Amino acid sequence: MTMTDVDYSKLGLKCGIEIHQQLDTKKLFCNCPCEIREDAPDVVIRRRLRAVAGEMGGIDPAALHEFLRGREFVYEGYTSSNCLVELDDEPPHPLNREALSVALEVSLLLNAKPVDELQVMRKTVIDGSNTSGFQRTVLVALDGFVETPEGRVGILTVCLEEDAARKIKEEGSVTTYRLDRLGIPLVEIATTPDIKSPQHAREVAEKLGMILRATNRVKRGLGTIRQDLNVSIREGGRVEVKGVQDLRLISKIVECEVQRQLMLVDVKDELRKRKISDEGLLVDYADITSLFKNSSSKVIRGSLDKGGVVLAAELRGFAGLLKGKLGPELAQYARAIAGVKGIFHSDELPAYGITAEEVLEVSINLDLKEGGAFVLVAEKEGVAHAALNAVLERARIALKGVPKETRRATPEGTSEFMRPLPGSARMYPETDEPLVVISKQYLSAVEGSLSALPEEKLEEFVALGLSKELAGQLVKSRWVLRFEEFVRKFPEVKPSVIATMLVSMPKEVRKRFDVDIEGMGEEKYADVLSYLNEKKISRDAVPEILAELGKDPGCSVKDIINNKGFSLLSEADLNMIVDKVVKENPGKPEGMLVGRVMAEVRGRADAESVKKAVCVVLGLRR
Repeated sequence: MTMTDVDYSKLGLKCGIEIHQQLDTKKLFCNCPCEIREDAPDVVIRRRLRAVAGEMGGIDPAALHEFLRGREFVYEGYTSSNCLVELDDEPPHPLNREALSVALEVSLLLNAKPVDELQVMRKTVIDGSNTSGFQRTVLVALDGFVETPEGRVGILTVCLEEDAARKIKEEGSVTTYRLDRLGIPLVEIATTPDIKSPQHAREVAEKLGMILRATNRVKRGLGTIRQDLNVSIREGGRVEVKGVQDLRLISKIVECEVQRQLMLVDVKDELRKRKISDEGLLVDYADITSLFKNSSSKVIRGSLDKGGVVLAAELRGFAGLLKGKLGPELAQYARAIAGVKGIFHSDELPAYGITAEEVLEVSINLDLKEGGAFVLVAEKEGVAHAALNAVLERARIALKGVPKETRRATPEGTSEFMRPLPGSARMYPETDEPLVVISKQYLSAVEGSLSALPEEKLEEFVALGLSKELAGQLVKSRWVLRFEEFVRKFPEVKPSVIATMLVSMPKEVRKRFDVDIEGMGEEKYADVLSYLNEKKISRDAVPEILAELGKDPGCSVKDIINNKGFSLLSEADLNMIVDKVVKENPGKPEGMLVGRVMAEVRGRADAESVKKAVCVVLGLRR
């Protein structure tokens, strides 16, 4: 059965989206600029975070998970664009009112009800991405909705919060973050679990993204918007998949998570049939290093050469349930908790240089019973013990089905384990920030300047002469603002030509010239449009000019036009070429003559002008 055949309603799919969009303002609790920097930092701080009991005496399980990993964090910053607030050495400044106005506008566009009074809260963060150990967040509005082709999807909350520090690298137990991103304002939109299918999830994300962009006050580009997906099925459990940056992956991630949960439910049912219990998964490791002294496995040899050992643990009753099923789950727990690169399990052996004879020797050493499986780890002894502890813990969890956990989205559209799902009681008031009252006058001012919704933009663009399909592509693109600006600035160029150039022509350039111009700067497009507006080039020359700009970003539009001969032909010069082609091709049909003239002029005249000139010449000869 393919996933296209799945009846998601019968599976009891529940899916919601959390969107985090960076705002184009200064930081949320200080006056530092929101700029991502790639130059060398001039501030470096090293710290460790520890799990401590909260006000009610309990310790958050996710915080405890990270503490037990012995994590160390390195923070890099800049004296010119970071301050003591980001280092958590100074209290936060008052909430950024510009960012608040944007969040209120988004709330109103989402039909949500703004709260009367804002209370900044602290949300525990345990991965070191916030120097304070918490993220500041504030509830702005509740109970909104968006309409979609599959029905209404509720908006649970709209929040304003600070972005986390940017992870630069991770080496063993040390993670390095950069403070340039820490504190950038984020609007967080959380939907209710009304999403009905993987495709519907993508449609909802696209709709929310368009509404955010309609404010004209959000950042653009990779990493400025992130989606988290909450997915569960009837017999499964709520799983949060974090960090989806590509809209095209959303459907696949939901599909893969549903498949994963179905697999885990099947594994649970099979283990119950086999009457496997917690008692059968005792922590009992065997040191089998001696069996692999002469092994041809490069991984095992490399570990032994560095003073490592090979430990094995039995998974009673798990034979046949590891390869392509539970095996990746066990490996992800071992990597996340113990930091190992991987594990070996009996369902995939012999392989990776491990021979059938070695597999048999391990089975005998463990006194493996029928239906039993085993796991091997080759590492330093302490790390190997921690990895097998993690493997056995995940095996016990498999007896219960689908665990509630936080997972990381991968570029392939799957996900991998990060940590247990955080506890619900991890938020408490920020005592350094005063309450913010949302007055009726303030709210009225925001209401009076609301941006047009995507569907309203669509109607406006169609009225300008764009096809509905082209207008729809434009509304979904990053070019909405610039399109309107270009239409005003270049009145001699048809709006449909401008829209085509911005949203369709990059694909044409890639196909015709094998040049990628998706990231080309807006000023280059403006330069090309200025020449079109002044009728110095034809629109048929535009794809090749853009391709040349893509090949040599340092070259100017003027130089390309002059060097490649793209200047528009005069009427007299065009008529001379047309007359020549008609004489050389007597009796040929009009369409063929137009094609041959176009080949001669090579973008120095547009098709409309050529067709008109051909008709004139043919008319004179008739």
